Amino acid sequence: MINLKGAIPMKHAQYYEPFDGDILAGIGNSPISPTRDFHIHDHYEIFLFLGGKVNGFVDQFSYPLQRGNVLLFNNHEIHKIINLSPEPYERLTIHFKAPLVYPFCTASTNLLACFQNRQPGEHNLAQMDEPLIAEYTALASRLIETLENKQYGSEVLALTYLVQILVLINELYSRTRSTVPSIISSHIQSAMSYIDNHLHQNLSLEQIAGELNIDKYYLSHLFKQQTGGTIYRYVLLKKIALSKQLLSAGNSVSDTCYLSGFNDYANFIRTFKNITGIPPGKYGKRAEL
Repeated sequence: MINLKGAIPMKHAQYYEPFDGDILAGIGNSPISPTRDFHIHDHYEIFLFLGGKVNGFVDQFSYPLQRGNVLLFNNHEIHKIINLSPEPYERLTIHFKAPLVYPFCTASTNLLACFQNRQPGEHNLAQMDEPLIAEYTALASRLIETLENKQYGSEVLALTYLVQILVLINELYSRTRSTVPSIISSHIQSAMSYIDNHLHQNLSLEQIAGELNIDKYYLSHLFKQQTGGTIYRYVLLKKIALSKQLLSAGNSVSDTCYLSGFNDYANFIRTFKNITGIPPGKYGKRAEL
């Protein structure tokens, strides 16, 4: 049975964005993102930017967004929206759980291709022109209305709108996925690459700065300035994202703990549960279903 949700709630975990439905959609127009810090989630997200002054950050990349920009986030990509102004910014977001879409994928039409067939943080950005914004917004509005006004057949209608949206989005990304340069500096990209390649280690600011021959205070300041977050939180979320992948692949909780660089088993159990809301053992079992 499909569990549908309407408007996006404003209360979220600090690092992890959960919801208890299968589809969640809404239009936001506020100065504050529901999840202000780096975060990950188990579902996929389509983020359409409609107005304001923000940067969109995903993994090692950050982009100044313009009206019509679309960002995609899968269930392993760390991301956040950075509002550069105290003024509201307008966005239309759709969240959904991937298994919901599997029955509608065929050998020639993978509706999840734009989320999956790329490296983390790469080719997340595409651009809609005004006619396409109008078409997409009309579809999304019907989806939102269906989610909010549950009637006979609502779950079927919601799925049909979601499938149409995913066809549109995949076609858009095949044409317009962007190679816009990231505004992240080479120093920070080097730090992020080092982190990605050494997640199995017990990383610290001192170690990262030392390996890159950069003053740790300068690195910390630059990271915060360009991403709006701290290296500590970025490393923590990257380790959790890796541990999710390891657990989903069938690794034991003990092996996952050490392969993702936590080293302290009790700390890993506690941290994973605090961030995701469930213990790693339960997460692994759920991934097997």
